[in-house]
Parts: sequence; C-alpha cells; structure tokens
Amino acid sequence: MKENSMNKAKIRNLATILNSSKTVRFTHNNFFYEILKSADTGYVVNIYSSNELDEYGEYLEENCIDGGLCTGNTENAIEFML
Repeated sequence: MKENSMNKAKIRNLATILNSSKTVRFTHNNFFYEILKSADTGYVVNIYSSNELDEYGEYLEENCIDGGLCTGNTENAIEFML
C-alpha cells in the first residue's frame, strides 16, 4: 500500500455510502473530495483545496484543483484520484 493511501476498509465504507446516497464527500491528505453519480455513466470526482461552501452547501468552484470522470464501480471512483 502506498504511504499516503487510504486503507481498504475506509474505501469500502465510502463506496457503500456512495452506492446508497449517490454522493460522498471526504477529506484526504488535506484535500476535499466530492464524488457524485454521473447522470450518464460512472462517477464525477472533484478535488478541492478548501472546504468553503456557497449558500447552497456546494463547494466553491474556484477551489476545484482537479476533477474527472471515472467509469468504474464505486470503489474505483473513491480510489480514482487518491
């Protein structure tokens, strides 16, 4: 396992949450992750430098430092940008 990797039990737990709620947010290595079920296929993964939220409870777009689409399963989506 990589030194800064998240352990498998935590990945499985987050994947379970993502599977049931279609969205999950978590912090890892001082970054803020948001993973959403895509309307088309897979999962949208966004990483933010701050947990600052707008008036609707969404992360501020200007703090997004990376993002992408993962077409794998929920565990793949959690691991996608770790």
